[in-house]
Amino acid sequence: MAGSAARTITLAEDSYALLAREAQRRGIDPDALAGELLRADLASAQGDLENALTGLAGLRDRLGEIDGLALACDARGELERRVA
Repeated sequence: MAGSAARTITLAEDSYALLAREAQRRGIDPDALAGELLRADLASAQGDLENALTGLAGLRDRLGEIDGLALACDARGELERRVA
């Protein structure tokens, strides 16, 4: 391992029992398994994040220029007309 940082993860008793049982099955320390599972989960989430950002960039390109101030003013005017 290149380096490590302290981490505290609080698990419910049943979750820790599952972690400990799986770690024993694999023949590794429960902390090592927790780190492995965390890295795997975050690595898969990174792909999801990249896909989401790519999708948002595509949406932004399809929308073209948007004048947020003009949209807000129009919405405010519409709201005032509804209330009046």
